[in-house]
Amino acid sequence: MTVPKMSSKKGGNALPTGTLTDATEAGEPSRAASVAFIRSWPLSLLCLCFFPLLLGLGNWQLQRAAEKQTLLERIDARLSAQPQKIDQLDAPQSYTPVRLLGFYTDEYFYLDNRTRNGRVGYEILQVFETGNSNRGKSRWLINRGWLPAASQRSVLPEVRYPLAAKVITGFIYPSDTEAGQESNEVVPRIAPHDRIQSLSLIVDNGLRLDHPQWHIRLSADSDTALFTDWQLVNTNPQRHRGYAVQWFSMAAALCLLWLLAATNIRKMVRQKWFKKPTKQT
Repeated sequence: MTVPKMSSKKGGNALPTGTLTDATEAGEPSRAASVAFIRSWPLSLLCLCFFPLLLGLGNWQLQRAAEKQTLLERIDARLSAQPQKIDQLDAPQSYTPVRLLGFYTDEYFYLDNRTRNGRVGYEILQVFETGNSNRGKSRWLINRGWLPAASQRSVLPEVRYPLAAKVITGFIYPSDTEAGQESNEVVPRIAPHDRIQSLSLIVDNGLRLDHPQWHIRLSADSDTALFTDWQLVNTNPQRHRGYAVQWFSMAAALCLLWLLAATNIRKMVRQKWFKKPTKQT
């Protein structure tokens, strides 16, 4: 049996072993596939700019939800305390439960554009006067709650109140007095039983309130309270969490859009899963 001789010349006609060729052919497709994965670089850069922005907005909403939850817990802890007599307070503080003994005056106002359960109405603001032998009389503005508006704008709902002395309970709440101070416009004069748009109009019209920057919101169990359902914060934590879910969903949709519109992921998947099997010889 004759064994073929190997060519010793570098430039001989000996057939290559195939290792270099196979390695080259195997490396070129993988390198081409990695380069060709991105089909649209402008769209990829645009998605890269917006993706962290959407994630940041979602995280910001989660932080806001945590802050509102902490605030609500503090408010609930303060409201759960026993009501204090109003004349024993050294200085008013927000959400401090208080108890007042006195009577309502005929000075009440309709705070306009207040809604409950989708219905438009008014919050009734009325002056309550207390008497004390040590400190004398004091006058407080009481928010008794909400009344629905009539079908006609010109008709105001009837406000009923007891003439005898009453004990009322509620909590101290800051009045929006800065709104009137920031504006240079002349504050219009109002009279009792008028329709008003802001608490600052009452404060600036000489009602002789002891603490004009504060008012008292009645508790729901007070017998002179109307429909209360007070909103303690402007936006509850659940709404912030809903906003966060929306931002995160938009980030996920943007990522999916980038995969489908700016890459060749669909073509690569089809080639991998639907590649025809090669016949073996």
